[in-house]
Amino acid sequence: MRIVVVEDEAPIREGMAKILSKINTDYKVVGTAVDGEKGLELIRKEQPDLVIMDIRMPHMTGLEMLSQLRHEQNKCKVIVLSAYSDFAYAKQAIELSIENYLLKPINIVELKNALQQAEAELVKAQNQDRAFSLEYIFNSCINGHLQPDDAFHKMTQEKYGFTVRDSAEIMLIWLGEAYEMQIERLKLMIEQGIGQRVSYSMYMQEMEIWQSLVIIFYKNSQNTSLYTYLSEHVLPAVCKRMGIPMVSVWKQAEEICSVSSDLKEMYTQLEWALLFEEGKLIRVSEIELKQESIQNGIEKYPIELEELAKKAMLIKDKEQLKYCYHQLPQYYQNNPQSPMTIKKDIIRFFWALAKVGGLEIDGKEPDIQEKLNQISGAVCWPQIQKIVEQTIQIIQNLEEKKSPEEHTSAMVQKAQQLILQYYDQGITLEEIAGKLVVSEEYLSTQFKKETGMTFSETVRKYRVEKVKKLLLETPFKLNQIAELAGYSDSKYMSKVFKEEVGMLPSEYRKSLH
Repeated sequence: MRIVVVEDEAPIREGMAKILSKINTDYKVVGTAVDGEKGLELIRKEQPDLVIMDIRMPHMTGLEMLSQLRHEQNKCKVIVLSAYSDFAYAKQAIELSIENYLLKPINIVELKNALQQAEAELVKAQNQDRAFSLEYIFNSCINGHLQPDDAFHKMTQEKYGFTVRDSAEIMLIWLGEAYEMQIERLKLMIEQGIGQRVSYSMYMQEMEIWQSLVIIFYKNSQNTSLYTYLSEHVLPAVCKRMGIPMVSVWKQAEEICSVSSDLKEMYTQLEWALLFEEGKLIRVSEIELKQESIQNGIEKYPIELEELAKKAMLIKDKEQLKYCYHQLPQYYQNNPQSPMTIKKDIIRFFWALAKVGGLEIDGKEPDIQEKLNQISGAVCWPQIQKIVEQTIQIIQNLEEKKSPEEHTSAMVQKAQQLILQYYDQGITLEEIAGKLVVSEEYLSTQFKKETGMTFSETVRKYRVEKVKKLLLETPFKLNQIAELAGYSDSKYMSKVFKEEVGMLPSEYRKSLH
């Protein structure tokens, strides 16, 4: 407990520090003053937890000093030491919210009890402040743990100017696998995008388990929806600057204390982004309209695209194959289906390609099964297309290995699949060896022997090809491309790229246009 002593009698003022440290070593005197004026300045500067003060002092009395502090909303605890037992003094001190009024000479037992009482009140006040902090209030609402009563509403109204019975607007922004690396950047961009608008207040909460950011807009003084401003001005700029797949859902909450159920609904509806243009701030009401229209429609499967893709698979036309799966989002824009149906169709689509590649749906290709299972949990087209590209690559790799299969062991085939699947996530030889339950040395030797390339050379090849693809097909900056290709540093990526390709990434990109 941090303490200031304001006392004009030098023996008491100087001896108080020694007395307090003997009572409790956690009591720390952070300053002393000889009168009310100097005491006022000291207290303003140090903001102590407790003030021990005399009443009768030159220049400014203790009560005058305390009156000024209370006028300034300073709520520090106060113990009065006085040689005067005059009731008028005591009454005035009590009206200024002191903790105790002790008469001189000081009784150590009484002082100790008064200090312990002040400390207990201080702890109680601190706990109450924490209980009524904005973080506590909103976290409790988001988690569904808050059960407010009338007293709670009154205190939040007095302290913050709103109650959790007030309405609010909620925006849920999903980042997917980019969450961990991009969440702080997203928060900063939201704050910058919204700027100094004063018609409402905003609270942001990270939701790691959902890979999402929750933003609650409350105390809307103009009582008008923020949807238009958010969807037309804030979110497009944020999406452009972030340069990664994002899904955003918006809803009007009737009460702040009910946002837990609202957020659960919004999270389950993220996948409806498959039916809206990329980057749109999707209103829950718009999702409900989509659901109604789909219920009255007829399910259609993209059989023409499937046939075209199978032909491309047979003749190994990668560009035609890419065209087919890039047409899927447009197909479902024109033929809306429920997200569940869309993802079921896409899984069917790629099992058809797997069959063309000579693969059977009997559990013998766990990597393909795992990738297609990931489609079931996808919420946006960029996410699905990444899974699809990886799936097609696995299918093509497996197809290429069908004829010389007897020359490549199952262990090395599995290692190659793991490299393809995780090369952009920093997979190591040690991790792959661990997954295959073999030693690093053995795997390294067999891998080089059977493929003609080392583990590092294989990873390097995949990463360089990924960089080429991103340079050709995206406007991403080099640091973004480095991250997506599994490099921790864009300069190192450029060095490796030049060694492999003979030119820097920036030069390569220019050569393509």
